[in-house]
Amino acid sequence: MTNNHPHKNWMAASPAIDNLTLMELVWPGAHNAGMDYDFPYLPHLQPFQGWFVCQEGPFIQQLNEGVRALDLRFLSDEHWLGIRKFHTFHGYEMLTGRSLAELFKSLNFFLNENPDEFVILDIHKLQGRDERQFDYQGFHDAVISELGTRLIPKKNRYLTLGELKKTSSLQRVVFSCDWHPDLDSPLYWPKINHRWSGSDVTSPEALRHFIQHTLISPPDEDLLWSLSATSYTKSIGVMRLTQELNDWFGPNSGWAPKCSIINADYIGDTQLVAYCREINFSRGLQKT
Repeated sequence: MTNNHPHKNWMAASPAIDNLTLMELVWPGAHNAGMDYDFPYLPHLQPFQGWFVCQEGPFIQQLNEGVRALDLRFLSDEHWLGIRKFHTFHGYEMLTGRSLAELFKSLNFFLNENPDEFVILDIHKLQGRDERQFDYQGFHDAVISELGTRLIPKKNRYLTLGELKKTSSLQRVVFSCDWHPDLDSPLYWPKINHRWSGSDVTSPEALRHFIQHTLISPPDEDLLWSLSATSYTKSIGVMRLTQELNDWFGPNSGWAPKCSIINADYIGDTQLVAYCREINFSRGLQKT
């Protein structure tokens, strides 16, 4: 039988990686992970999907393909109660995608099948609908209730993957978010620093120059940080940079080893997961 997801358990299948800490890894990341082409958007929005959709398939597909960092922005809608009020969004409040409930369901299913894979939830933005405040308390309650046993405490951030496995058979998720009085927990990590071009419209050539400049002096190696390797143009929308990303972060470029999280659109089309796996495997062997 053909293995349609050769990188489904790439971390567990590369035992040398156990010698590394979470900060020493290079993570393949999905930009706007909750906005994908399989989601049933409202009919009047579907003709414009190219301008706000960033991934091919849902959370579970991304995880099976080897993505290990999910870039997420959540909207809270007070027309709903409990966990049902939280959905991903991109840019405008009308452009909503996958739900928080589906994220938790996908993560739990995936980690039950692949208990030694690690995943970063990069909560990049939290916003209320119609100028209302985001429901931080409700969000916190949902996270702790549905995912609390899987969260890696911030105090364990300097342990190696091998040490984390010995510490717990369940804690495999980094939950990173901005601080708020209602999001104050030892299970939450600080918000991840995103490096991006600074412009909503970025051509592939401008992106290449931005990445090259950023990697001359990358951020602190002791912190998780995310490099936005994404391009957007007014005429096309979200750019599919398959060949560019393969070239820029391939084994001969030297760019990928300088990164923490490589945050990309349509990451399943690229070889980024394979490149990250090779870099991490090699680093792990060097620490043996």
